[in-house]
Amino acid sequence: MEEAKGLPVPEVDGRCRICGARTRVLRLTEFNLKLCSPCYLRFFERRIRRALEKHDMIREGERVVLALSGGKDSVALLYALKRLGVVMGFDLTALHFHLAMGDFSDRNLRLVEEQCALAQVELRVLRIGDMGLRVQRIKGWHPCAVCGAIKRALFNREAARLGANAVATAHTLEDILLFAFKNLLSRKYQLPPPVLPPENGLVRKIKPLYYMPERLNLLYCRLRGLPVFEEKCPTWSPRGHALKDVFEQMEKVIPSSKLQLALSLREILPSREPDSLNPIEPCSRCGELAAQDPCTICRLADWFAGRTSNAEITIPAPED
Repeated sequence: MEEAKGLPVPEVDGRCRICGARTRVLRLTEFNLKLCSPCYLRFFERRIRRALEKHDMIREGERVVLALSGGKDSVALLYALKRLGVVMGFDLTALHFHLAMGDFSDRNLRLVEEQCALAQVELRVLRIGDMGLRVQRIKGWHPCAVCGAIKRALFNREAARLGANAVATAHTLEDILLFAFKNLLSRKYQLPPPVLPPENGLVRKIKPLYYMPERLNLLYCRLRGLPVFEEKCPTWSPRGHALKDVFEQMEKVIPSSKLQLALSLREILPSREPDSLNPIEPCSRCGELAAQDPCTICRLADWFAGRTSNAEITIPAPED
């Protein structure tokens, strides 16, 4: 294990809650724990395994495809799932989207290739530029919405081609709270579930980091010596993530409040019901299953090629 630098949590003298050793320990306020570094690594992987088993996310003999951006959350999940796959009996493949953003996307891909080589995980790369697609604002839709629509459509298609039983995303505890609060502020009383079952031709979608805070994913990466892609996307805006600052302030005032809030919301708010899904039919153009015809990918390709107008483009809202 390489020497960890720039740890995102305080390190103090104390006694490890798990092994009992008196040494330098990491203060994990989210879980009210103090752990030494070796015990933290085991604790992190046990937490992921507990989520997998509690919500029946992955079964023995299955193939899982992980969306790998190269950031701290997805690379922590990549390495943890690879290690857990050995003991739980599932196979793992990583899927990366090259977003055709010039040198930024090329640097991103090079690091993702390094991450997969280190974890010894097969990597598949989809280049959206080869499909006539790109990430930019369309008809008032922020580039992030366009990017998300492209990724969601292509993620399920590629997973089906790979024969995957489940697709995994690196949504964190803060992401779940962000989705929940945005829904509440829009008077939508629903919480993203840890698992979306396979319905209407869609592969099962799982969120193994559902209960894991972002900074603890970074801590895992630092302690394991894993390379992390830390550049922000050229289209990134802090506006959409401002609520996360509220959650962090809440955590400082009331330790472990983020996790307790998420658990409370799961008790009082319903998850999305299966019958709330839009009907899925084959696209008349490409034949891929989609909730609209033509599908999102065909519509966007037409728009970027100048074959349609702004008025004909709609970006579907995420189902998760």
